[in-house]
Amino acid sequence: MNNRFAIVNPSEDFVLPPPRLIIYGQPKIGKTTFGSQAPNPIFIQTEDGAAGVQVPKIPETPCETWEELVTCLRTIGKEDHDRKTVVLDTVDRAEKLSQEWVLKNIFKGDQDKYMAYYKGPMLAGEKMSEMLNLLDRIRSRRNMNIILISHDGLQKGPSTLGDDFKKLGGNVSGYAWTRLRDWADQIGHCTMDFRVVDATAMKAGKAKRVGKQRWIYFEGEPGRDAGCRVGYELPARIELNWSQYQEAMGDRING
Repeated sequence: MNNRFAIVNPSEDFVLPPPRLIIYGQPKIGKTTFGSQAPNPIFIQTEDGAAGVQVPKIPETPCETWEELVTCLRTIGKEDHDRKTVVLDTVDRAEKLSQEWVLKNIFKGDQDKYMAYYKGPMLAGEKMSEMLNLLDRIRSRRNMNIILISHDGLQKGPSTLGDDFKKLGGNVSGYAWTRLRDWADQIGHCTMDFRVVDATAMKAGKAKRVGKQRWIYFEGEPGRDAGCRVGYELPARIELNWSQYQEAMGDRING
């Protein structure tokens, strides 16, 4: 029997597990298309953003409850198949299902009790860990790449030197985003380049798009959450298409 607590040297035949990637960005920028180009994908639908994409989907129509989402994850983890990538589209809708489950099962549909001291949203954020644990089992047992898709939203950026600030992140609660951010190997922000015009000291400027190229930013900064864990490093930004991601990853992905 292996001793998990033994002091041993790293194995020479160590293989990096497939990546756990979260991408977020504005609607219709190409996040679903990116996921559909991954090796042998299967989509777990929580909304119908992939309705026009011809890829295997489970279920055939979007999940309506948290229990259905869990069933999809367990099915992918247990049944025989040839899929190499699981794509959850979208994680923000998955959190809505967790919130509905908590409201119904913990607070018996009482919205006031659900919102009291934010207990309901906190428990719903914690419940997202159940989904992440099931995804980890899929990666471990099936050696599958994991892609989570989210719309963009604002997250709190804490500062010990002044006032807190807002930065771009997934369109989920802070309770859920903390868990998602800590779990992911890579977080990418999908966007186009913009510049601000007509700004004055008394008037906010307007954002104007610069070109048509779409990018994934993997380098974090005060205005956005992004980054890569050691072993999964990527350039600061790449074009938003799978071929560019695969080229940058090399043999660190399955397929």
